[in-house]
Amino acid sequence: MHVNDKVEAVAGPIVLATDAAVSPDRVASGYLSTTGHTGLRAHLYPKYLVRPCSRVVVTELRAVYVGLKAVLHTHPDRPIEVRVDNLQALRHLHSWQQGGTDMPEGYDTHLRSQGRRPSLVKLQLLAEYTPHLIFVHEKAHAGHPLNEAADSLAKLGLRCVRGSIPRTELPRLVPLWAAGALADYRRSLAA
Repeated sequence: MHVNDKVEAVAGPIVLATDAAVSPDRVASGYLSTTGHTGLRAHLYPKYLVRPCSRVVVTELRAVYVGLKAVLHTHPDRPIEVRVDNLQALRHLHSWQQGGTDMPEGYDTHLRSQGRRPSLVKLQLLAEYTPHLIFVHEKAHAGHPLNEAADSLAKLGLRCVRGSIPRTELPRLVPLWAAGALADYRRSLAA
């Protein structure tokens, strides 16, 4: 399941916050950008795909990929600051910017169905060949409006895939939460 939406943007530099939520057999990721792009993805996660310790890192990196894909589509040449609260994911992003090809332990880099590249391979290429990306650490649960929104969106996705929130509510809730977080972010810039 996934929801991608766009709400009113915040003027100024582009900042993209991403986060992930993981349970033993489900994963979810969320993102929010000052461009107004927002979304979440959530699904069952087959245990055989990667080692359990890597599942969080893979999901965090997938959140970065989905968020960047949305923002780069409409702002291909603008600098983008990507805020990640997972240090292991951040290490991969910095390595990829320098031409590294290491992947999270156990991540399968073979082509997917219909010959598609795996999402982390696509992210690795984006990190290496998009010069205006800046990857920074954002301390988790420190009250930053964008990071808190990405965290909340990921948790919303996880609750939905567990069945505690109806999927039909996501198209209403995602833009509502994103708009509120961007309003908080706007106020924090004015303070």
